[in-house]
Amino acid sequence: MPQPSNKFYNMEVSLIKNGRIYKEHVAIRNVWEKDRNIFLDLYFYRLQKSFIFDAVFVRDISDLNRDVYYNDIGKFTADFQAAAKEGGLPQANIKGKSSNSSGILSAIADDIILLLFISSVWKDKTEIKQKIIIDYIKETVPAALSLSERYLKEYLLSLKPKVNDFYFLLSKLKSKQPKEAEKLLKEAIKICSSDGYLHYNERMYLADIIQTLREYGLKVPSDLI
Repeated sequence: MPQPSNKFYNMEVSLIKNGRIYKEHVAIRNVWEKDRNIFLDLYFYRLQKSFIFDAVFVRDISDLNRDVYYNDIGKFTADFQAAAKEGGLPQANIKGKSSNSSGILSAIADDIILLLFISSVWKDKTEIKQKIIIDYIKETVPAALSLSERYLKEYLLSLKPKVNDFYFLLSKLKSKQPKEAEKLLKEAIKICSSDGYLHYNERMYLADIIQTLREYGLKVPSDLI
């Protein structure tokens, strides 16, 4: 069995269930043949879980990165296996959890989740906030420029950070270099200020970030908020 390809992480699959068609945004982690049947290991971004499907329940597959459509699963299997032999592309985060992340976005996976939480504290100007985070990703990780805008948006939508995630990630800020920490804080402030006003809850969480950075000995300008 070939090693799973890292190439096919931005896919739309049409699945057949009870005579109906369901479309899902997935990463395809592996494809193999057994007893003349084809099986696909699919990671569902919406559910943040993996499932194995017999290809008879897959009507078609679209590669959203390459704009390639497959209605022949045999053809897709051949392409997948060829990419696996070549090594594929760097893997993007398909776990939806910073602790399990790998590949292009792994270096700033914690930052992304922290910024996403901050962006959800006051649910306004969501498109602007999303763009700020995407710009931060591209500026911080040059390799992310190879990822499509659609993939990055879907990736962000797949993450649902909660308050306990926020406080857990605060404890990991001590590993950051001072410039990295200050840049992250400025991005968080930019997100909160995107509607022209810092709301009470936003100030509270920003203050938690500042206090944590100071506890770790990082100098933070007192006039940031």
